[in-house]
Amino acid sequence: MLSAAEDPARRLEAAIHREVVAGDVAGAIDAYRAIAADGSAPRDVVARALLELGQCQEKLGQRRDAHATYTRLLREFAGDPEIAAQARARLAGWTDALPGPRNLRFEQGDVGKVPPGWFVPALEKTTGSLAELRHKGCRGEGDCAVVVAPATAPGAAGNLMQSFSAAAYRGKTVRLRAWLKVEAASPEDRAQFWVHVLRPNGKPGFLDNMDDRPVRPAAWTPTEIVAEVDADALFLEFGVTAIGRGRVWVDDVTFDIVPEEQIAAARTAIRRQYGDRTTLTSFRFAGQQAVAVVRSVSTREGFDYVETYQDTWQRTSDGWSLAQRVSLASYFEAPDPDPETVRGVAADVRRLSSPLAPMGPQVTSDCYALHRPGMPAGASESVLASAGQRAFYLDVSAVPASSALGRWLAEPHLFGGRPVTLGQSCRGLLFVEAGATSAN
Repeated sequence: MLSAAEDPARRLEAAIHREVVAGDVAGAIDAYRAIAADGSAPRDVVARALLELGQCQEKLGQRRDAHATYTRLLREFAGDPEIAAQARARLAGWTDALPGPRNLRFEQGDVGKVPPGWFVPALEKTTGSLAELRHKGCRGEGDCAVVVAPATAPGAAGNLMQSFSAAAYRGKTVRLRAWLKVEAASPEDRAQFWVHVLRPNGKPGFLDNMDDRPVRPAAWTPTEIVAEVDADALFLEFGVTAIGRGRVWVDDVTFDIVPEEQIAAARTAIRRQYGDRTTLTSFRFAGQQAVAVVRSVSTREGFDYVETYQDTWQRTSDGWSLAQRVSLASYFEAPDPDPETVRGVAADVRRLSSPLAPMGPQVTSDCYALHRPGMPAGASESVLASAGQRAFYLDVSAVPASSALGRWLAEPHLFGGRPVTLGQSCRGLLFVEAGATSAN
């Protein structure tokens, strides 16, 4: 059994009492930080402690730390609707963010201290993570920075980051670059550059944390992230994460807007490598990579056959090369039917078919047509539905070949999404409108 002093939930109650009743906001902040850093504390207690921490930071005017705390809540507790909603509410209308990135090349600041324009999230400071300006060991002649993960929390990460208003970058593509190296203490130590776009009401924005391509070498390694900033973006955040027990060095950070003509040139070069019946439905430029979603149309069995792919392209010395293709969907596409033909088929169906009641007579059918809302107008099910009967049986063999319905049955159409000639494949056809409970 945990004592009252050890129980995280009771410690949270005591911290709230300290803040609200005793008025000791600074002391409450220390208590909230300690609870949030306790690896044995339940997730709901940690989330509440973080929320209270952010509100205390606001009371003391620590707006940047409060913003980082609320942002962390949204990242780590998105599955808790109540807590996430409160964090979003605290961030709504936040207007005092910096207008853009600062001190990217670490030209300002004192050696041994956090570089101006950058910050270590307040919670991580309490667990032992740190970042400081360095003059020696850098990639060039200027200064650089070192990030260290928390020494007191195994598996945790240290962060050196910036957060600023996204207003000037909405709808644009931005590129961030940095040079990183890892002074490792164990094989698991690694560095990750990251970029996150924050949107209103917790809507997902661009996020790339290089989780699939961390930096491990002890030599200086270039990294790059190209991000599309959403049109409704509120904040843009980026930083360097140190994971493990080693030190991560960062130098020569750059931030720029990718010119529209550069994106257009990449799109044009990639588009030329597709055939005339392929269109790009979306395109995302990512510096040395680009991702295109394409729609390709071919002819199969007399019908248009549509395939959609997500293609990843890699820039090489010889131009753009297809690196990966992921199939998203494939289907036949039905052309719009002739209105006169539809009217004739509908009239013949009403004349020649047998409406079915819920407990009607047994029928023998080798074809079953189920019409659902949203089916293409040219699908066989949609043409049959034009008769306006919710459920019917049609003896295909008894349909006169010279009738509009007979001629239609003798032609290939899309039935069940595949090319079929119903007059050849079906002796009897049972039709049901989705959701039908009785005959008309």
